[in-house]
Amino acid sequence: MKYTIVVDSVAAIPEHIFKTRPIKVLPITIDIDGVVQQEIIDERELIRFYKSGELSIHSKITTAPPSPEQISDFILNEVAPYSDYAICQTFSRAASPIYNNFEIAASGIAKKSKDVRVKLGIDHPFRMTYLNTGTGIAAQGLVAIYADILLSRGTDFMEYTETVEKFTRVVRSYAIVRDIYYSRKRALEKGIKSVGWGSALIGKAAGLTPVIENYADDSNAIVTKRGEDKALESLLRYAIDRIKDGLYVPVINISYAGDLNDLYQLPIVDELQETAKTHKVKILFGVMKLGSSMMYGPGGFSIGLAPKNSKDKPK
Repeated sequence: MKYTIVVDSVAAIPEHIFKTRPIKVLPITIDIDGVVQQEIIDERELIRFYKSGELSIHSKITTAPPSPEQISDFILNEVAPYSDYAICQTFSRAASPIYNNFEIAASGIAKKSKDVRVKLGIDHPFRMTYLNTGTGIAAQGLVAIYADILLSRGTDFMEYTETVEKFTRVVRSYAIVRDIYYSRKRALEKGIKSVGWGSALIGKAAGLTPVIENYADDSNAIVTKRGEDKALESLLRYAIDRIKDGLYVPVINISYAGDLNDLYQLPIVDELQETAKTHKVKILFGVMKLGSSMMYGPGGFSIGLAPKNSKDKPK
């Protein structure tokens, strides 16, 4: 079947996958210090942006999720003329209204898409589905990548739906907050009050770096390390151990708000890749898009994987 997977701007997917697979990102408009910045897919441009210093604690940032009307227009113009199915996947609905906006948009898509397709001489119906992944960034991207793997193999649509919904219950996302103060400010701008000002200031002064788990529509700091390097080491060591234990899908998705060469130079990354090669696991590296880095800032890091051993956590 002809399908297009549609994700929102928080989903972390490497640029080369966007260029070669039927996956599209729903654009988001971001205002930084009064300058409107469109979503960027080009990883070289993203790296330039992160190095420029345009995104900092002092930046005034406003974003808004695409409205139901914007979602509808995107589906009708970018998907319905070319595909029979729009497979839409969203950031955790507990953290964003975008899932609800997809739900509203879907109610009028059937008739509108029929009108669009009749004009193009397409006589079979168009179908749109939407899924709350319950997670974000690298794990949300991994759900989309896994969906594409299933559909590209010719998996029956009903079987696909059941399989990918089960996958959302085992996939895990972990992220590093490089600057607690920065993320606290961004969270307050969005009305999220999960970390107190006192905690943010004390953590920043002490050089603490929390590791955040995003799972099942919930987000929590599960461990705090003294320094960014130790936090990253903890996450990648966790990934190595989970590869050895086994993964439900032999793919790990990594997203970094910076130059990927910074990661490739780390010995722990070499060990991760060697372990992955031994166990026939594919490691994907991509530059984090603006929709995610607005919250985590330059240097933010996220990893998505589906471990069979879900009891152990990064330490």
